[in-house]
Formats: sequence, C-alpha cells, structure tokens
Amino acid sequence: MRRPLVDPPAPTMSRRAFYVALCVLSLLGLAVRVGHLVVDQRDQAPTGDAAFYHRTANLIADGKGYIDPFRYDDGFQGTFERTAPDGTVETVEVTYPPGIEQATASHPPVWPYLLSVASRIGLDSPNEHRMVGVLIGSLAVFLIGMAGRDLFGDRVGLVSAGIAAVYGFLWLNDAALMSEPVATLMVPLTTIVALRWWRAPRWQTAFLLGLLAGVGGLVRSELLAYAPLVVLGALVIGGRPRKLLARDLGVVVAVALVVLGPWLVRNLTAFEKPILLSPTGTMLAQTNCDATYYGDKLGYWELLCGQPEPTGPNGELLDESQRDQVRRQQATTYAEDHLGRLVTVAAPLRVLRMFNVYDPVQTARFDIYVENRDFRLSIFALVEYYLVAVAAIAGVVVARRRRLPLFVVLLWPALVAGVALIGFGNNRYRVTAEPSFIWLASLALCAAAGHLWARKRTTDSATTESTAISTS
Repeated sequence: MRRPLVDPPAPTMSRRAFYVALCVLSLLGLAVRVGHLVVDQRDQAPTGDAAFYHRTANLIADGKGYIDPFRYDDGFQGTFERTAPDGTVETVEVTYPPGIEQATASHPPVWPYLLSVASRIGLDSPNEHRMVGVLIGSLAVFLIGMAGRDLFGDRVGLVSAGIAAVYGFLWLNDAALMSEPVATLMVPLTTIVALRWWRAPRWQTAFLLGLLAGVGGLVRSELLAYAPLVVLGALVIGGRPRKLLARDLGVVVAVALVVLGPWLVRNLTAFEKPILLSPTGTMLAQTNCDATYYGDKLGYWELLCGQPEPTGPNGELLDESQRDQVRRQQATTYAEDHLGRLVTVAAPLRVLRMFNVYDPVQTARFDIYVENRDFRLSIFALVEYYLVAVAAIAGVVVARRRRLPLFVVLLWPALVAGVALIGFGNNRYRVTAEPSFIWLASLALCAAAGHLWARKRTTDSATTESTAISTS
C-alpha cells in the first residue's frame, strides 16, 4: 500500500466529542438561518433568479418540464424594427399571451429539481422553498466542519463550523431562494474527497471526484472545473507516477461526462443552436457595455445592457439559444471594440469587486436591489468577511510553515477569480470560496491560541520554578 503524500492530522479529541460539538454548532447555524428567514425574508415576493427557481420548480412538479417560467406565466412583450415600403424604419410592438412553453437552460437544473421534490409533496410556497435552502445551508455548516477537520485537525474543524454557523455571506444566501446553499454544500464535500485523493491517489476516489464534478457542474461551473484541476495540479507538482495520475484524470473526466450526459443531450436537442451547460450571452451582454466599462457599475453588470429581448425579423419568438447567439455577438463586438479598457480596467475591477477590495459598500447597495438583502445585514456580513479574510491570509502563512495541504484549499478562490474575470464581481458569486477562507482563518486562530497557551504554560512553569527556588 502506498504511503500518503501528506499525512492526515492526528486526532486531538474523541470522535464522539467532536461529532457532538459539531452537531451543536450545526444547530446554531440552523437557528441563525431560520431567524433570518423569519425576520427578514419571510413573505418577500421572489424576483429575478429566485423567481426563476421557485416558479420552475413548481412547473416541473406540475409536469410542464424545464421551461422558461417567465414566458409561461407572463407571456412576452417586445418590439422589433420594420422597414416600411417608403424606406422608413418603424418600431412595432409585439405581444404574446401567457402559456408559452419554451425550453430553458438559463440556470443549471439541480436546484430547481430539488425544490420540485418539495413542491410535489405540497411544499410549494416561496417560504417553504426557502426552508429547503435553510436546511441545506445548515447541513453545509456540518460538512464545513468535517472538511476543516480533515484538512487541519479537530479543533480547526470545530472553529470552522462555528464561523460558518454565523458567517453572513453564507446564511444571507440560504433563505434567499437561490442555488448557493447547494454550492456551499458541494464545496466541503468535494474538498474532503479531493483531499483524500491528494493524500493517497486511488482510482476509486477519483471516481467519486468525477461523480461530484458532474453533479457540481449541474449547480455551478466552478464545481465542475475543480476536480480535474486538482488532478492536473498533482501532475504538475509531482510526487506520484504520472501514469497513475493520468489514469485518475481520465476517470474523473469520464465519470463527470457520464453524469452530465443527459443534460448535455437534452440541451443539444432542445434548441435551435448548440447550448452545452447554460447560455452565456445574456450575462456577457450585461457585463460588456458602457455602464460596466466606463459608468457607475465598473466590474459589475447592468440589466439594461441585455435589453431589449431579441426577436425574429417580423417579431416572431426566438428560442433561448437564438437569443443567446444575438447577445453573445453583441458582447463580443463590444469587448473587441474596447479591448484596452477591458484588460486594464473592467477585468481587474471584476476580480477586485468579487473579493470586496473595490467599492464594497456600493456592491452591498447593489445587493439591496438584486438580492433583496437588507443593507445593514450586508454591512454586518462585510465586516465579518474582512475579519475572516485577514485571518485567512495568516492561515496561509501557517499552512506553508507546517507544510499542510494548500492547493486543494486555494484552488477554490482561484476559480472564483476566474469566474469574475469572465463575468463580474458579486458577493453571492463568491460563495464557493468562502469555506476556504473559513478553514484558513480557523487554522490561524487555532495556531494563535496554541501559541498563547504554550507561552502561558512556559510562564507558569517559570513562575513555579522561581517560587520553589525562593522558598527553598
């Protein structure tokens, strides 16, 4: 049997004591999230992405399939330009009634399908759907503690769970009807498996990594990319036969593709133009325009930049893939025409905004309108974030000195930075990096506490020795 590349941390308490404490902290996380739901989110009408997830789940439960809920419930109103016989161009309004059944892939399917399970048993209101997110987010607290333990030891695991229980940029998502609770759950689960593969590469663990990558790809794009990059990182760093690592990379990719297969086939057959995981044209159009390159939304997005909705030459409805193609071309043309501004200003500020280095208060104000967040709670979460982020930097130093595994932890923030470069900076989109910050901050806090305790014991020992000498 091969020796692990990195030895797991030695236990410092009994398994029973650890799990009891972890369950208590998870219940604390549940209480915080239920309190947020009851006090702040209860009975708020879902809008934007939250409305999409809620309505789509109910349509799935009703047997309508994965269709655009807005066009089904609201119909469509738009305009198109028509050239009159005399050569003049006129704007013509077009209206289609509700009941339009058009396939959608605008959001990955895992979260709507999870909510549809609740809908099928009668839990189909916004608050009942929010409660599903609260329960998943509370389970994520437990798994963050488990991952912290596997990474850096028992104490770090419990401190990580304690921070996760009260960490605003986690619980603010959990009652918001967004898909972030599932992403928060997947990150520690995937990290645990990745760490065990990293310490002792085996094809069975690679199989699990591929399974999680495939499921993760149906939640968020960075969850799909993480597992293959872990194996590629091991190939670059070395320490194991390259043939073995190449085999495991093949296993990860193959299993992920099998899991993604039904969604890919559905998307390739349901639309006029090719769509793989999700369309990107709308997001690109909304993030590559004057408002986000030169205006007051630098590094962010602007809804109006993706409007009006594209239609056919005579006002006929286009499917999602056709609209996506129009918007992607619009975004590509704009980016090419303003390439210098993209490289020197827009792209860097996307990353800085993602990590709350650039204009964090403005980003918190945007959250009021986009995420339905209370501004005071966003500022509270922002203060927590800065405290955790500073401690996380210290945690990186501690981990390097102790030669602890860092790659599997730091890969998450790196992926989030990549998401920002392509898209935009947003507090909610940073969620897959938050557990990494929590683990590293917890490591730093435990290291500091250990150092202080060692100094105290040394001082107490010296005082006792001095007293003994004086007495004698």
